[in-house]
Amino acid sequence: MSNRISHIINAQRVNMGGNWIEQPLPHPSLERVGPFLLIHHWQDVLPGKQASDEVGVGPHPHRGFSPVTCIYSGSLRHRDSLGTDHVVYAGGTQWMDSGAGIVHSERPSDELAEQGGLLEMIQFWINTPKAHKLDAPRYQPLPKESTPTWDDNGWQIGLIQGMWDGQHAPIEAHHPMRIANLSSDQPGATVRIPVPQDWVGVLYVLDGNAALDGQAITGRQMAVVAAGATESIELVCTDAVRMLLLTGAELHEPVFSHGPFVMNTIEEVQQAIFDYHDGKMGMLVE
Repeated sequence: MSNRISHIINAQRVNMGGNWIEQPLPHPSLERVGPFLLIHHWQDVLPGKQASDEVGVGPHPHRGFSPVTCIYSGSLRHRDSLGTDHVVYAGGTQWMDSGAGIVHSERPSDELAEQGGLLEMIQFWINTPKAHKLDAPRYQPLPKESTPTWDDNGWQIGLIQGMWDGQHAPIEAHHPMRIANLSSDQPGATVRIPVPQDWVGVLYVLDGNAALDGQAITGRQMAVVAAGATESIELVCTDAVRMLLLTGAELHEPVFSHGPFVMNTIEEVQQAIFDYHDGKMGMLVE
């Protein structure tokens, strides 16, 4: 392995509510990486002639972290207890800071449920620093047309959060991060990914093949980025490949999670459960 790529993990295939997904994180060998807690990759062809409330994930609560969803194909409708009702299409991202608590649902758009077609997305969870866990919740959509996107030596980069190559993503975060989608269909195309020495993170391959600092990686695998002496990682396209980059500063705080709640202590999680059942996170009726 290189100075920054500590190891490569094969995603597990798991059943989530009747939907088969790829889960590289958490993994039996790795609970989390810095502020990044979970990665779920879902790809399925919807048959059509369905109501949107028959598919996807119905109303459920969150507190203490940010669930973020990248849509690669199809469209996703987000509704929440703040009154938000918004559809994000392919190439876009929905970022939700759950803060003190929110109830939301994520389902295919009415059009996609009726007409059918491919739905592909990745949802990842980012821990919120203790100082902001009880902030007011907020929803930050980032459509494709507002995503900073550019070509770097044969690699297409779409910046979701942070700064890179003079570009600045509009989504606000509580922690220093750089999050992006990368793709290339040009074998041999090479790009250097900037990663500060004390940052950590992951690179997940949706499909295709690439090399990270000379280490081969393929679809449904995740490379773990460790802190190290170098300031960048060399990424080379082997054949047409799509990747998700999640990097950021370490978050040196205790983590105690239970289902949709991510807090610092068991008492805080217990309080989140009480608050949800008392209706303090709002209501969402579909």
